Amino acid sequence: MPALAQDSIQIPEDLLLMEEVLLKASLNDPEQALGEFQYSSYENLKITGDPEAITGPGYKKTELRKTIKQTKFFFAEKTSTYLYTENYGLKEQITGANMPGFAEPVYPIYNINFQSVNAYSSPYIIFDREFINPISKKGLRNYLFTRRQDSVIDGRAVVKMDFEPIDDHNPSTLQGSFYVDKETQALARAVFSNTGDLNVQAIHNFKYQENLNLWFNTERFLSIKKEKDKKELELFGARLQVGIEKEEKKKGANEDLYVFLKAINYDLTNSLQQPYGRRGLTKEVVDEAVVRPAGYWTPYRNQANTTNDEFASYKNIDSVVVATNITKKLETLDKFKVGYYPVGFFDIDLKYLVKYNNYEAFRLGIGGTTNEKLLENWRFGGYVAYGTKDKAFKYNVNAGYRLSRENNTWLNIYHTDDINEFAAETFLTDARVYSLFEPRLVNIPTFYLYKEYGLSLQQRLFPSVLSEVSLSRKQIDQTTNYIFQPNDTPFNSYALTELKVGARWSPYSNFMRTPNGYEETLKGFPVLSAQLTKGIKDVFDGDFNYVKVSAKAAYTVLHTDKSVTEFSVEGHYASGEVPLTHLFHAYPNAPNKDGIFQRFSVAGRRSFETMFFNEFFSDKIAIGQVKHEFVPFKIAPYLQPELVLITRYAIGDLSDKQQHVNVDFQTLEHGYLESGFELNKLLFGFGLSAAYRYGAYHLPALEDNISIKFTFYLEL
Repeated sequence: MPALAQDSIQIPEDLLLMEEVLLKASLNDPEQALGEFQYSSYENLKITGDPEAITGPGYKKTELRKTIKQTKFFFAEKTSTYLYTENYGLKEQITGANMPGFAEPVYPIYNINFQSVNAYSSPYIIFDREFINPISKKGLRNYLFTRRQDSVIDGRAVVKMDFEPIDDHNPSTLQGSFYVDKETQALARAVFSNTGDLNVQAIHNFKYQENLNLWFNTERFLSIKKEKDKKELELFGARLQVGIEKEEKKKGANEDLYVFLKAINYDLTNSLQQPYGRRGLTKEVVDEAVVRPAGYWTPYRNQANTTNDEFASYKNIDSVVVATNITKKLETLDKFKVGYYPVGFFDIDLKYLVKYNNYEAFRLGIGGTTNEKLLENWRFGGYVAYGTKDKAFKYNVNAGYRLSRENNTWLNIYHTDDINEFAAETFLTDARVYSLFEPRLVNIPTFYLYKEYGLSLQQRLFPSVLSEVSLSRKQIDQTTNYIFQPNDTPFNSYALTELKVGARWSPYSNFMRTPNGYEETLKGFPVLSAQLTKGIKDVFDGDFNYVKVSAKAAYTVLHTDKSVTEFSVEGHYASGEVPLTHLFHAYPNAPNKDGIFQRFSVAGRRSFETMFFNEFFSDKIAIGQVKHEFVPFKIAPYLQPELVLITRYAIGDLSDKQQHVNVDFQTLEHGYLESGFELNKLLFGFGLSAAYRYGAYHLPALEDNISIKFTFYLEL
């Protein structure tokens, strides 16, 4: 058969034009065409709605809803300078910030990406949701393009190109129009819309800059008017529902909340007129931004054509916010999410109130720390707890002094008299995790006693790097018959002097600086942690010399169908004279009981559900986990369970096992495997999990390889 002529495969003319737009993006997109640039912007955000619909059946009574019910509005405005360099990327420096009713802005609202600032961005973002931009290689494969009429914008000839998804069921696609400069193939106007889950319209208007031979995005608009289904977004750190349930629509209910955003951009230059500032930030709120006088905003509001009637309504928000004590409630919610309840100048630590474990039975306690209402740069805290089974008190006292607010640098001293789990290695920089109970704690059978004195230095070295250094002296005593016997010298009580250095690095996260310090605005992956521990003999009477090295990495993939795959791996290594109390395990979580249902308890977050406690110990170990979370099954508004598939693997070894006396355990050199599933959020956050143990450490009795437990995921 003769070869086909090259021109026999006809590419549609409209697609050819869009390919040219993509090809010329390197010349027309300022972030590709210019090595650096700067421009200024004013933006306001309005959220409003039918106050009667806001309190309709089934709605959560968030503080924003209460505000809108009484004011008819939520309003926020800001001025910004956008700075770009090829090496460091685009940064928004917020130079003015105003939220009527609040003494200072509620900074988490700036973490929400309502709309991409660049129409060429791939993916394109609306409401923190990623969409396929038609101006991308992926976009050319997912959209149909249709050329419409020619017209003129800013005195230049343009052609209108409509686009629509090839697959109407693809939730990551948009529809809309581009107006393309005939000469340069640059965007002169862009309109994105979506009528699926979100009914939105996002518009970019451009003006041609003769001196730069570029179209500059001078205006952005976003409107979200209604939805087919209820949608939740994170605002003020709390959930806000936008839209109404289908059942309510059938009853003739009005639409709920409406979101409108307007941005005016001006003064584009192809060089920086001020220092770029700290690298690694995507947003920065300058200190003076929150104290701008009232007159500062007038010219910007006039430029945005906002009416006096609107601002009269916004002024009413001040008195309503004060009267309803919303600021206090938001503070309470924000602290409750990490396990504190503020009472005046003291934050009560909720995680100490009630616990249960096999050694103490019920552990009753109270603890907390002072906050900035007492002293701005000092904090004092601690806890006291009592075990009903061992009939012993445990306690901690600590004090800290803040050396740097921007880097959140704290110098701390502390003393603790408590118990701890055998071989439970923790990372200094792990974020605080709060839940009504700690899942593995109820199953742990083996603890040791310790009295510790120490000091630590915590700081954010860079926006993406958390670090901590600690020096401590621990006196260890046993609750079992365990004896550590290095060089034939037995110890059942010993002292450890440890120097620890730890760091946590989030290289692909986005960060914002505010007058209160740094905040992570967008979590990126991987997240990497590392820690070095040096045991020092004869310093503060330490008994042993040793070194421990630990590292872990977490990576999450967000799929276009909204399912999530999580990968995690960690490894630990110890060398020297290390007692079993300070070696490593693989987070076992199977109670040492016979029968599947006798072992029915709480599943952990990263634990091996079929591995029995004290079954394996290691001085070198690697652990891996893969979890895939499917999209929730929408059975009913109150019943949307989540199916999660899980596989875990661990491999390890232990040198000089004979040093550890009066304890019977195995090592993990053959590799341990388990797989299972979770069906979460069946009722009030509770769900079920099941796992099966297989491979080299499969047990003879079938039921000993099976774990059935319940799960609990609390959403605040």
